[in-house]
Amino acid sequence: MIKVVSNEEMRQLDNYTINNLKVPGIILMENAGYQSFLKIKSACEQKNIHKVLVLTGKGNNGGDGFVVARHLSKAGFEVRIYALAVEDELSGDAKVNFTICKNYKIPIFEIRSVKNLPEFVNDTLIVDAVFGIGIKGAVRGLPDEVIQWVNQQNALVAAIDIPSGLNGNSAMLSGSVIKADLTVTMALPKYAQLFYPAKERVGELFIADIGMPRFVEQSNDITINLVEDRDVRIKPLKAWSHKYSAGKVFILAGSPGMTGAAVLSALGAGVSGAGLIYVGIPQSLNPILETKLTEQLTLPLADYGNGILSDESLPDINRQIEWADAFLIGPGMGRDPQTLKIMEQALLHALSMHKKIVVDADALFMLSENSKIQNELTENVVLTPHYGEFLRLSGEKKEVLQETPWKSVQSFMKNHSCVMNLKGAPSMTGGKGQIYINSTGNRGLAKGGSGDILSGLIAGFTARGIEPVKAAYYANFYHGKSADMALKEFGSHSYQPQDILSFLKKLV
Repeated sequence: MIKVVSNEEMRQLDNYTINNLKVPGIILMENAGYQSFLKIKSACEQKNIHKVLVLTGKGNNGGDGFVVARHLSKAGFEVRIYALAVEDELSGDAKVNFTICKNYKIPIFEIRSVKNLPEFVNDTLIVDAVFGIGIKGAVRGLPDEVIQWVNQQNALVAAIDIPSGLNGNSAMLSGSVIKADLTVTMALPKYAQLFYPAKERVGELFIADIGMPRFVEQSNDITINLVEDRDVRIKPLKAWSHKYSAGKVFILAGSPGMTGAAVLSALGAGVSGAGLIYVGIPQSLNPILETKLTEQLTLPLADYGNGILSDESLPDINRQIEWADAFLIGPGMGRDPQTLKIMEQALLHALSMHKKIVVDADALFMLSENSKIQNELTENVVLTPHYGEFLRLSGEKKEVLQETPWKSVQSFMKNHSCVMNLKGAPSMTGGKGQIYINSTGNRGLAKGGSGDILSGLIAGFTARGIEPVKAAYYANFYHGKSADMALKEFGSHSYQPQDILSFLKKLV
């Protein structure tokens, strides 16, 4: 796992390293600048770029920029520095590195007006080292004009630590922000670099090792994590496993016009490795599922002849819940008052049996109308809302969720014991005091049916014995990685949820 930090947490780590571990700040700056130089040099070589324009501010971010400029100049690049703050306005380590650049005779130009910048640049890489993570609110005055100038250039742009104008603590944009092609961030990623729309300004993200020891970067006080490939490992079934020991899933899903949700959730559970999967479906809709599902089994449930479950379905539902290792409820069930009543009673029975439960789609709507049941949810329950469902469920303000979604999940977790799997860009899993941000997936997942596959996959993983919080972030990762494979094969417009299933079979 890679820890993800706020602006304040990053400053605390810097201060601890400097004051407690006695690592001089200028060494951290040198490491930061040198690691940034390596990435920028590689980008220039790939694009056959030999000219670099370095924009610097007056803080440590500007100091990093001076280090980058020095190493690029030494490596043979044609380097020019355009400084928004000159020598008298600099202090500390940044001033030291400015002086070194001056002594190395690297051209340094003072920016007092945007007119001091070239009219345009060609075949050039621009290094953005103006503002670091600490900026708050919209950029004003000359820096704002400089940012707008950068965004108008037909040049490759590399940001140091964070694109100037972006607040590391917010997913939203407050004003003008550098649009970077790549960003080299120091030590650990910041919240803004992982969430849209801020993430769109970051480009490709690289994490620079600036010399902090691992025990500092992996502090237990930091509770937000970025999931990597190495964090997702599913143990193979024992050689003597059979279909009953491999995990049993019961899915209660489907209604008129929405049988596809039941099918896709069943197929999602099917690629998890679970041994047996039953789909409870209103009996009048059962013929549809019989033609769509082969390996997964169907359980026709008593209905009123119109695809709406009747009270007579409850005994069969309860028996199947008791049989199952994991119970998924909600995909495509609809919001008929009778259906909502059946879902409520089925969920209560599953809770009384201490079952692993995944609550999705229309069952989340039912739950949002019933705060009493919300208070009974345990760590064995995974909720899988998208943003709209989360707002209804939590009562959170839309503006807060959009700006700081990680805080919204943290707030929900303080009052609930269940696992929260918030679907979005990126998806997040919250449970046991930690948040796990997914690092895979793309815009092609914005299609109906994608979430049904995900909920089925989570249910299948929990049925196999993976603890719910892990089952959720494992499923997010595999689901997103399969989508990334589908993107390469078909493009984001063309690939369908069924394609995700095909690639999941190669991964899980």
